Amino acid sequence: MIESIRKRAAVACAALSIALAACSAPSEPVKMVSVDLTHEVDEHNEPRSARETFAPTSTIYASIATEGTGNATLTAKWTDPSGKVLADQTQTINPTKPQHFEFHIPPTAGEHPLGRYKVVISLNGGSTRTREFEIRVTPH
Repeated sequence: MIESIRKRAAVACAALSIALAACSAPSEPVKMVSVDLTHEVDEHNEPRSARETFAPTSTIYASIATEGTGNATLTAKWTDPSGKVLADQTQTINPTKPQHFEFHIPPTAGEHPLGRYKVVISLNGGSTRTREFEIRVTPH
């Protein structure tokens, strides 16, 4: 009698394990969903307002939206109008849900020179997103 109960319990546990494994979807690897440029991010690194033009005194943020889970490496390469690299930044991330990450570049010597700039964001050295932006004096 006890042996019969043990066998039924073992079969029930095995069936439950198989059912739970079938219900859980495998997690997707991390991917970039979008890259927005902004002058300010919130506490979740989400952009306050996406833009493509900035004042010379602005700190420029790149807000990167991701989906998926797991370890990954984000990089940002900021270049000035002549193509000179201003900053080469790297972050190791490990999101467990959709999440935003940010890189930023403050003005050097108090102001960015006027012109068109570029930032290239890459994920794990592969997938890239390029965003161009302009530093200009805006009328008040």
